[in-house]
Amino acid sequence: MQQLIDLLLLIPPEQFLSSNDPIHRFIHGILKGKSNDLLEISDFKEIHSLPPLQQILRKYPEQPLYEVLTEYTDEFVKVLERFSKDVQLWTSVTAVCFFQSFIQSNFTGPSSFPAKKLWFPKVSDEKKLQYDCIDILNVEGQSAYDLMHDPLYLIMAELFMEKVLNVPSITSNHEELLSLYEKLEIDTPIKAFTSWWLVRTLQTHLSIVSEPPGIISSICGILMSPKLIELFDDKLLSIEFYLELARIHIHSNNEHLAIKPLIKATKLSGLQVLLSGAKAKRTKFQQFFTSNLIVLAKSAGKTLFEDDIESSLESLQLNDDVLLEKPQFESLEDLEIEIEQDSKRIRMDSFLTEDDKLLPLALKQDDIPNDLKELDPNNQPTLNNVDNLSILLRLAVLKQTSPTNDPLVDEELMALVSRIVYSGSNINWSIFSRSLWERSLLETGKTKTVERGILQMTALIEEIGINITSRVTPQVEDSTNALSSRLRFIHQLPLLPQWVMDAKLAEKYMSLGVIKSALEIYQRLGLDCEAALCYAAVDQETEAEKILTKRIENYPKDARAISILGDLKQDPQLWEKAWEIGKYAKAKSSLSKYYYNQKNLQLAIKNMFESLSINPLNYENWFFYGCCGLENGQFELASEAFSRCISLDDTNSYAWSNLASALLKLNKDKPAFNALKKAIRCGSESKSWRIYENYMNVAVKLHEWNGVLFAFKELLKIKKDEGDKAIDIPVLEKLVEILVSEQYSENLTYFQKSTIDLVCNILPTVITSSARCWRIVARVELWRMKPWNSLECHEKAYRTMIHLSEVETNESVWNEVVDACCDLVSAFESLGELPGKYGADDLVCKDWKYKARTTIRSLMSKGKDMWEDSEGWERLKELKESF
Repeated sequence: MQQLIDLLLLIPPEQFLSSNDPIHRFIHGILKGKSNDLLEISDFKEIHSLPPLQQILRKYPEQPLYEVLTEYTDEFVKVLERFSKDVQLWTSVTAVCFFQSFIQSNFTGPSSFPAKKLWFPKVSDEKKLQYDCIDILNVEGQSAYDLMHDPLYLIMAELFMEKVLNVPSITSNHEELLSLYEKLEIDTPIKAFTSWWLVRTLQTHLSIVSEPPGIISSICGILMSPKLIELFDDKLLSIEFYLELARIHIHSNNEHLAIKPLIKATKLSGLQVLLSGAKAKRTKFQQFFTSNLIVLAKSAGKTLFEDDIESSLESLQLNDDVLLEKPQFESLEDLEIEIEQDSKRIRMDSFLTEDDKLLPLALKQDDIPNDLKELDPNNQPTLNNVDNLSILLRLAVLKQTSPTNDPLVDEELMALVSRIVYSGSNINWSIFSRSLWERSLLETGKTKTVERGILQMTALIEEIGINITSRVTPQVEDSTNALSSRLRFIHQLPLLPQWVMDAKLAEKYMSLGVIKSALEIYQRLGLDCEAALCYAAVDQETEAEKILTKRIENYPKDARAISILGDLKQDPQLWEKAWEIGKYAKAKSSLSKYYYNQKNLQLAIKNMFESLSINPLNYENWFFYGCCGLENGQFELASEAFSRCISLDDTNSYAWSNLASALLKLNKDKPAFNALKKAIRCGSESKSWRIYENYMNVAVKLHEWNGVLFAFKELLKIKKDEGDKAIDIPVLEKLVEILVSEQYSENLTYFQKSTIDLVCNILPTVITSSARCWRIVARVELWRMKPWNSLECHEKAYRTMIHLSEVETNESVWNEVVDACCDLVSAFESLGELPGKYGADDLVCKDWKYKARTTIRSLMSKGKDMWEDSEGWERLKELKESF
């Protein structure tokens, strides 16, 4: 059991309790990072050299490569049964050895022993072997990277692990693939061990194609079950389990699902981390301190990884005449955080509770825990490597869920990465290199740091040492344990193959306008699709089409290239071809949007459904599918689609709102109301008046009057600049009717207090020209026994009418003003002699008769020239005579 835990953790080799047992020696070799040597001199070599196995391998190239390798795997296990009782253990560990060799060849460097020499030393056509390997690794119509090193290692690793678990390969297009994985029972340590390593292998497989295949993400989600850590019961392994679970969600573009695993990992490790503001100097000549973001973090203690070697990587110096190498902070003891200012600068995780924020915030000094207050902000202690991983995964989540090129977001991300880069020594190679990489990506967006950023990216790519013929930066000598150090945490970090790093450098060149250098990198890497997209970005679509056409001629099964060509030409036939060749989900997605623009909703729905059948984890496609359903009147379809959306991301207010719209059309008012509640809760930062209006209308139907009040108030806030148009008068009248239906008392209910606040305090600040609204306010003021306020509201209602521009030209308006005058006179008569505001002998309006006569005369004077002898005029005469 312990040896399996050690291999899953990839512990430092000197801490492994090795023995003369062959399996122990084999595991020890993997931990040292010497998988190549094991394949050359270990027991594996003896079995591999046996005639039956060599005879199978010689069948290639006459027989398809996949058939040969599958037969080889089956025979290898049969032969192994004659040599050992621990067949499953040997098979799994051998698979891990293959896998680590692949990782070394493509991710961490330096290049490992060529897989061709191991399995097919006599095959002369290396290009065909490479092509056949790539063809096996294609998933969902997406071609794996053509020029990767030793793809045979990855294929064999998957085959060996799948053999142990007795499941079909993801490349087999098995119709019941997911159901078979769901039925898999992980009930022994060796099965748990193999499942975990298979997840790591599949995550690597996912990284060698251009987009995350839905089938891989789904299988990883099934295999990465809590049963794994229950079987092993190791705290450090549990932490890594949750970190890897978060990585799975990041890889599948479901970053919001990574938050809970990261929080669990933090609680297990005891990491204290928060984001705050502090005064700092950024330039060499700065005389005063200005506000700056800072991440304060402290580990609970060391882990078994901290006594390992230090990173041999070099952090290039900025060497700027103005900027400091890193911000110089004031001590936290004198910290004065400007709450209002800093709160606007910091990204909020508004949908999480305070204890479950991805990156907790301290806007006041009192919010900082005592342990973190004691830290020197300019010299924080080095975190243990597991906690550094946690911070890097947080950075990945924030980066993928935040707007790009937003300076405030970039400042937050820089604060995170700086916590690792500037925290001292004894940081693992993979962790430190990734931190430098993330810092470089941020620095290339600023003119003063772009040079260091580009040079640092180049140095990191050269440090991996794969396909490097000339160097821009000097090479730093690694210690003898560098291989194991490089491999140690590669399975917890979001994967970056060497060619992806090169492509990112090319992308940076593109953003700087250095198009020639970018294209040279793309062409050197053989990334034809990226080169084509590069040309398309600078409006050279003809050149892009040439590159894609040539790519398709050489690789006729590259569905992605065909689909991109379809995107450029807007040709449905090309999308259909990409779908037929490889079930490429994006082709059907593009086809769906094409038909939507053609106003053919039925075909848009059909094609998007087929796309989602291949990639059911694509949030954007489910949302589009649901919108098509709403627009086409297919409300059951829309309800299902938006239900899928919220299962993938339950923080999107528009998905909840659209789900409610579909449910309302299906006469499911209560579920719709609950969905709208969620929409409002999730959209607290960017409020949509439509969501609140729908919520209010449904609340009215369900007689949820407190909900109606809440929505009404929010709508007034959102639409406050629209004046009377912001007021839904029928709903307001209904609220007031419910309010005044009971006798006023001092012991008011919550509903009564809220309605009074709405009508008497909020509404008067919004009303501009609605006499009807003022009369509603007057009614409530009278109900609450404040007749003086009620009379004032009647006066305001009359004034809004008398100032109407059409009063002298439109008889219907004239008659409405006469009605308002009659109401006001009636109010004078009924309220004038009531007890006034100040008690004693005070009245509401002592001279009410005088005011009533004055009001009537003034209106008659205004309408004499135009409306004398009209019906309204006669009513005014009668009213005047009554006084």
